[in-house]
Amino acid sequence: MTFIVHWTSWGPRISGMYESVRDQIKAERAEGLRSEFGEPNEEKIKDEWVDDWLTPITWDEAKKADIWVLHAKFPDSLNEFAKTKVTVAVLHGPSEHLILKEWTKSGGSLNTHVSLLWEMDATVCINTHEYDIMKIYDEKVDKDGVGRCHYIPNSIDLERVKDVHPWAYDNHPAIISCDTPRVEKLPTHIVWAMPYLRKKVPTAKLNIYSLLLEPIQQWRNLFVRAHLRELERSCENIQLANNNLFPFQKGADIGFNNNYSGIASRVTMEMMAMGTPVVSYNGEYTKYHAKIFDLHSIAEQLERCWKDLTVEGSTLKADTIKYAQENFDRAKEVKKYVKLYQELLSKK
Repeated sequence: MTFIVHWTSWGPRISGMYESVRDQIKAERAEGLRSEFGEPNEEKIKDEWVDDWLTPITWDEAKKADIWVLHAKFPDSLNEFAKTKVTVAVLHGPSEHLILKEWTKSGGSLNTHVSLLWEMDATVCINTHEYDIMKIYDEKVDKDGVGRCHYIPNSIDLERVKDVHPWAYDNHPAIISCDTPRVEKLPTHIVWAMPYLRKKVPTAKLNIYSLLLEPIQQWRNLFVRAHLRELERSCENIQLANNNLFPFQKGADIGFNNNYSGIASRVTMEMMAMGTPVVSYNGEYTKYHAKIFDLHSIAEQLERCWKDLTVEGSTLKADTIKYAQENFDRAKEVKKYVKLYQELLSKK
């Protein structure tokens, strides 16, 4: 039985990277692999590290694995040992975010991803935007055009979003924005677009989640310094980080994807799998495309989506779920990882 270890920080309901790794381990086990979780920051396993069926394994046990998959990092003291393994890096961080971190020296960088591409046996990009960027740096392309950089679409465990009890919003359309703020997915424009949407649809309210705690004064000023506190009055809920977004995602009428590249983030896939259609700046998963950062365009697309949702005989929610089931299923996408693992092992 092929033995895989996935390395990332322990963070149930806190880290999207952790949740993705959890989904991957479950899917790989269903494919007959031994797939385990490795915590790279602390060798000693903590008693509280139990997430239902998932617990980390020790570093000594991880040494027995056939393949090490890097999501965050390998243990620093085992970096040399890692060279004896088949290694795969899954590149989670967006290039725009990473290169800004490189400039500000706040940790992480695009160069880290380039180095991984050169050093690992394979790297996996989880969306076409990152793949188009990273394959430019692939210096191991053979005569057939095959290199170390691979594309396997991001996906989620669809079973986890079944039977979610929806949050009951008071105002409709209930718009939800729940991505963690980053330079490539700013939540400010959906906030600023709300007064323009409410001129078209007066009952609309924004519900914004996952705002960061550290700049809390910044978020306060964003809302309350607007004339007549219009931005605050345009919202039903303004919340910081939350460890269970599912009820809020399912109860919402429309989701907004803040990422200006249009990448379907994890929360986008979750919302759609629960039947919540999404307005975005790009992407095949939706037909509601606003012009990037254009407040009037955002308002227009939200209004258009709401009309399509409420028209008699609308199938938009059902169509949204169907698209998610056909395109975001980790149980399907994991087969591409299994094939990659087999190819890498055959070459080692």
